[in-house]
Amino acid sequence: MILSASISLAEGDFAWSGSLELDDPASFQRVKVDDPIILELGGEVFNLVVDNKTLERNGVGLPRFSVSVISPTVRWTSPRATTMERTWSDPVQARAAAEEATGETILWELVDWLIPGGRLAVHNATPADVVRTIAEAAGGVVETLPEGQLRVRHRFPVAVPDWATATPGHILTDAADNLSCRESHMLRRRVNRVLVRGYLPQSGHLAAEVDNRPDGLNEGRNSFFAGETAHLLVHAGPEVTSVELTASTGLLLPGLEQTLRLTQDVVFDGVASAILDQPAVSIDSVIWLGNDLGMLTLEADRRTLSAERAGVAIARISYTTVASSWGLTSPETVAGLDAFPVQVQAVAQNGATPLDGEIICQRGDGDHPGEDISDPLLADTLAKLSRGRAEIDSGEILQEVSLTCLHRPGLLPGQLVEVHDALMGQTWVGKVTGVTHAAAGPRLTTTLEILRHVPTPD
Repeated sequence: MILSASISLAEGDFAWSGSLELDDPASFQRVKVDDPIILELGGEVFNLVVDNKTLERNGVGLPRFSVSVISPTVRWTSPRATTMERTWSDPVQARAAAEEATGETILWELVDWLIPGGRLAVHNATPADVVRTIAEAAGGVVETLPEGQLRVRHRFPVAVPDWATATPGHILTDAADNLSCRESHMLRRRVNRVLVRGYLPQSGHLAAEVDNRPDGLNEGRNSFFAGETAHLLVHAGPEVTSVELTASTGLLLPGLEQTLRLTQDVVFDGVASAILDQPAVSIDSVIWLGNDLGMLTLEADRRTLSAERAGVAIARISYTTVASSWGLTSPETVAGLDAFPVQVQAVAQNGATPLDGEIICQRGDGDHPGEDISDPLLADTLAKLSRGRAEIDSGEILQEVSLTCLHRPGLLPGQLVEVHDALMGQTWVGKVTGVTHAAAGPRLTTTLEILRHVPTPD
């Protein structure tokens, strides 16, 4: 027999979790970790598994037999789940990638968009990590339904300004439902404008050096007399669309493109990736100097090498790279000197493909900008809008309310509830962010954590 039970889910929690107190030592002994448990509270059924067991006894009072329970989706989290190394090289729909990671159908209530090939890559990640990464990119959260199915939804299924006119999922009144209520006012940074981009802003790889190859443009030289021309090599990554060179003195002129073959010992320090010094056009040969981590893949940045598995290893890589050449002709004298240093600065200009562009999400006057959002998974306008709205909704003025009422089945985070507050003489609508059901003997209660919108004055 169960003496008491509680089960709860907070917004963004992967699974329902709770505890049961048993009165029978024999039943307690029969229960094993990961055993399936079906818990019925007030007509609502929860599919769970045993997460842990606790026996408390002090030699005087009666022993307490407690069983911790959790949703069966816990099998996709650590330590139960096997971690993975995976890169989705081909374009994939967000939902399809999440369901591939778990191997099961997900209740998908978030925008579904196409993730470009090579953007979704995980290292030492559980299936739950993969689903969270995808969902959070577009402003979503991952939860589990009482019956045990995984659910992905928008953090704010209804935009905050629309709460007042939306149809609530539940109506709670002081007369019939509410037992207690606690509200707290909090200071929150308001946000009503964000920039969302589908790439990570970066300067890109850019390296300039004197061409000191024995058979290069300078014929092996690395020092020059005043008035001579020194040839430079500039290496740029694929994200660099143009390069601007400026010298402290002298004349800079672009030259012919140069093809070089380089050899580098690349170190894998317990991981499955390493970096080449320069962007590669092709990998010509690979020699493992000891441990072999399998086939190497050259990633989109042309410098990152991904191995089939992680480990400690060294690979001798021969690869082909292409560099632009520049000639710097110095004057005969500078400030009356015929020996002087010259400083050369290289600046990269970066570009982005149309699908990776930026959008601005704004509500109202846009006078409260939030931090810029950059996520390489967001290569779709609808996905960017979804993420932008989530950030703006989070930046509304929201008040936290904790309310305990008579047991109410069917409540889930993300739902809207309408609360009739007789004491304050008002009715308001808020979003549920946490649900806890508790049973102690015949007494069943539900405690809700709710966000209530506090409209700003016009």
